[in-house]
Amino acid sequence: MAPADRLGRALRTGLTGLSLCAVLAAAEAVPVAPPNPRPAAAVGIAPRGALFTPASASASEASAPAGADDGSDEAFRARAEAEVLRRVGAGVRREDQRLWLPIAKGRPVVLDSRRADPSDPASPEVDFRLDGLSPDREFYVVRATLAAGSELLWISRADGTRYAMHGNVHPSPDGRHLVVTHASPGTEFNGVVIWRREDGRLVERYRFQPTPDQTAVSFRFLRWRDADTIELAQFAEVDPSTCGLGTLSATALLSRKGERWILRSASAPRCEP
Repeated sequence: MAPADRLGRALRTGLTGLSLCAVLAAAEAVPVAPPNPRPAAAVGIAPRGALFTPASASASEASAPAGADDGSDEAFRARAEAEVLRRVGAGVRREDQRLWLPIAKGRPVVLDSRRADPSDPASPEVDFRLDGLSPDREFYVVRATLAAGSELLWISRADGTRYAMHGNVHPSPDGRHLVVTHASPGTEFNGVVIWRREDGRLVERYRFQPTPDQTAVSFRFLRWRDADTIELAQFAEVDPSTCGLGTLSATALLSRKGERWILRSASAPRCEP
């Protein structure tokens, strides 16, 4: 059978149980309005790897710890954060493994990095580093690096509320909405989230995560076409007999209709070259 015939047949039979069109058709979402905001533009500065070098000592000057290997992930994160702390100022500081973030109302937010405790497997390693401020300077952007991945937090400079953003944030042209896409084949978040800014808070308005049998689907942000339309690249893993590299791609649009966001296909699926 010719490759084009195999591709057509696979598309008609659902691409081994997973159809791009079916995924998009099922993605029309009702607005999400959680009772409390859930605990982004920052560039990730925290590579994965060993979080702490054995020789780590005090980092009271927010620089690489004394004795740390200059090529280590920890030293890299420390150097990057030292420059961020210098630029941000405003009372933000680091004391050894503790990051202090002053806020307008209440006590400062305190984030403690910690090493793994062999006697307590439930206490994992985590390294908190300040990436910078949001474009409007109303939120601290903090990356939490763990042994199995990382999380990006936006923390309100007004009251300390924390929002788990999952990935880098792309504001809409009018600044009212934020979109995050993140692709992960493992335990990290995989999907699309839209936040709306409301009186200094972030309110989640849309979330799409593939179901357990759709884990091979992922998205990447391309651009805002306008203040109400997001263009995304969508990918799905398929059998190599369908596509040589095992990946189908398509363009998708996420559009706002009133208070609803609707995800739909904008191009035919095609094999990745």
